[in-house]
Amino acid sequence: MKDMEARLAALFGTEARVAGPLATSGAVLRFTGIDLCAPLSAEQAGLLLEALAHYRIVCIAGQDLSRFSLAHFERFANHWGAPVPHPNNFMRGGKPAQQNGASDGAIEWIPYEKRSVAAVDKTFPGQLQCLPHESPTVLVAANFRGELGTGEPRVGGGGSWHTDIEYERLPIYVSMFLAHHAPLPRDTPAGTWVENPGGGGGYFDGSDEELTRLRRILPLNGETAYADTAAAFAALPKREQEELEKVQLRRRLNEGDEGWLAPLVRTNACSGLKSLHSPIWASRPRVRPAVEVDGMTMEASRVFLDRLEAHVLQPKFRYDHLHVAGDVTIWDNYMTLHNSPPCKSNIQSIDDARLLYRLSCKGAPALTLPRNDSPEWLQAHVTGGYETPREIIEV
Repeated sequence: MKDMEARLAALFGTEARVAGPLATSGAVLRFTGIDLCAPLSAEQAGLLLEALAHYRIVCIAGQDLSRFSLAHFERFANHWGAPVPHPNNFMRGGKPAQQNGASDGAIEWIPYEKRSVAAVDKTFPGQLQCLPHESPTVLVAANFRGELGTGEPRVGGGGSWHTDIEYERLPIYVSMFLAHHAPLPRDTPAGTWVENPGGGGGYFDGSDEELTRLRRILPLNGETAYADTAAAFAALPKREQEELEKVQLRRRLNEGDEGWLAPLVRTNACSGLKSLHSPIWASRPRVRPAVEVDGMTMEASRVFLDRLEAHVLQPKFRYDHLHVAGDVTIWDNYMTLHNSPPCKSNIQSIDDARLLYRLSCKGAPALTLPRNDSPEWLQAHVTGGYETPREIIEV
C-alpha cells in the first residue's frame, strides 16, 4: 500500500489519497483527490486498473457534478473495457431486451425521452434532474419516476445476488456506479433508512434455510451489497480449489438453447488472483435459465452451486457500500457478486431519493484512448456494435 500511495502522489498530486482495504475480506480501496473530468494518462489509468485487479472494488470519491458529466463518465469507462448498451435502453426483435425469449432480432435504440426512466425528471422538477445524456450505455437507477406518490412510502425487499450479464459468451468484466443523490433520512427506530424489508430477490423455492437467511441479509441505508468471491475462493482448502478449477458451467441465454461452457474459476491476468465467477444456480429466475454444471443433472447442479453461494455470502466476505453523491464506484464482476438493497418507493420527499447511473464494460482494459476494438469484435460482443462516439472520448 505504501508503494501505491507514493505512486498516487506522483501521478495525481499530493492531494490524492487512498484508504483501505475497507472490507474485512481485504477488498475495497477508496481514492480521494482525483478529478475524473481530466483525461487520464496511461500511467494514471494503469494505477487504477491495478488497484481494481488486487482489491476487486474501487471508489473514486468526490466528483463535482456541476462539472463531471455522463460523457466524462463514459470516457472514463472506456479504460476498463468497451461500454455495453444496457438492455433497458433498446428493443430486440420488437420486445424489451431485458425479457426472456428470442434474442437475435433487430435492435432498436430507445430515445431517452421514450425510456421509462425519463419519468425520473418529472418527480422533483427544479430540484433533481438526471444529468443530460443520450448514450444507450447509461442505466439510470432510481427509486422514483413520475409524479410524487400519496400515502406511506413502500419498502421493497431488494434484489437477487448476481453478476452483470454473465449469461453471454463474453461476460461483463467491470461495472460502475456514479452516485447523484443518496437517501438522507434515518428515521426508523433502529436509525436506518428502511426496516423490515421482508424477502425479496424472487428466488425459486427449495433453497435450504441457511442460504435463504444469508440471501436476505441486505443493507438498510440504500447501500449496494457486495460479496468477495476472490477471498471466498482463497479461503477454501487447496484440494477443493483444485477441483473447482476443473468445473465448467453450461450457461444459456434462453430456455432451449444449447448454451456454452464457461469456467467457474477465473484468474485475473494482472494480479493472478483466482475467483469464483457467478457461482449461482439461478440468479435471474424466470428471466434467464438456471445454470447446469457440466456432467451433473440440473438438481445436482443446484445443490452444488447453492453450497458455493452460501459459502460466498458469509458475513466475512460481505461489504455494503454506502453511496455518496459524486462517488464513482467500480467493481470487477469476475471477483464479486452484488445485490440491490431494499429501497423505498412511492416517496414524497427528495430526502428519500436514490439516483445512480451505471455503466458496464466488456473486453480488455485500455491504458490510452480511444480504444482499438475491431468492428468485428464489437459486432460479436457488444450490442449493435456500439462504440463510444469520438465527441465523448474528446470531451
